[in-house]
Amino acid sequence: MKATEMDARGQHMLELLAEGASARVVARKLGYSEGTTRVYLHNLYRAIGVRNKTEAVIWYLNRARAQEQRAAAPRPAPAASPGTPVPTCASVGDMALAEDLYTALGAMSCFVGPYGHVWEAGLRLKGEALDERLVVRRAQSRLLWRALLKGDFAYGKTLHDEGVGERLLLDAPSDAVLLACLLLLGGYSGAGDQLAGHLSLKRKGAAGITAREAQLLRAAREASDGNSGSGIAGLHEVASESARAPVVKQVAMAALFHAFRARRDTERARATANAIWAEAESARQQLEAMGVRPLGRDAALPHPTRAGAKESTATRERATVTR
Repeated sequence: MKATEMDARGQHMLELLAEGASARVVARKLGYSEGTTRVYLHNLYRAIGVRNKTEAVIWYLNRARAQEQRAAAPRPAPAASPGTPVPTCASVGDMALAEDLYTALGAMSCFVGPYGHVWEAGLRLKGEALDERLVVRRAQSRLLWRALLKGDFAYGKTLHDEGVGERLLLDAPSDAVLLACLLLLGGYSGAGDQLAGHLSLKRKGAAGITAREAQLLRAAREASDGNSGSGIAGLHEVASESARAPVVKQVAMAALFHAFRARRDTERARATANAIWAEAESARQQLEAMGVRPLGRDAALPHPTRAGAKESTATRERATVTR
């Protein structure tokens, strides 16, 4: 699939498709007729070199992943003035405090949170394939998880304002819990309380949330309401659980990090970030026990291709002639 510069409309359309929106929903969000939207989608698919919605979502996710990897690449540190002490990051927790959890975890973030690598490996071992529905749902969940790790609470408010929370209540209650946590931890208490209240109601014919998810929401709400002592205790209880519900535990750990950080309790925030890294490392070891070798840990530096070597020789010869 070819790379292309994306205009604002194309970007927004791909974001909506990745969230599971239909052409009709995309049309309503952008203010176009459904026929016009289908034309725009057709032109967008042709521009990025895909044939349908599923390929467009996969293209968008691959593009977003590549952008994340570039953003996470080491950058030169700004020059410090003489006599200024240089900060050091002795642990993942130090990096999380200096940047954010997502940056600190790096590639290890794929081992924790909803629909992570352990889930994917389990799916493959069962002989099941990732269909369009799962691709879209996984993309939606991972975007919410990334926002929680980065502390991008405004992303949750944007989704809420666009009515995404209402759809998640029926289609993906666990994602709605993640969104509610983003809202509550980010100080959007009105929106967070509204969504949490809807989640507590059992809808006929719809999947509900688990008792642990309800406990997580109560703790996040208490932490956001200023009752931080009770809220942090509740988050700690969920985060200290066994692996019976690992995703809920990991969401609670990330929420606990933000709660400690908001209280400027750097020691406990640092320790919590280190614990999240340990959780990710445990999941990586679990994958290795399943026969999966994640992250290419034994990868060797590739040799230049023969064509590349010829090209380098030609380049040197041209440089010699120029001199």
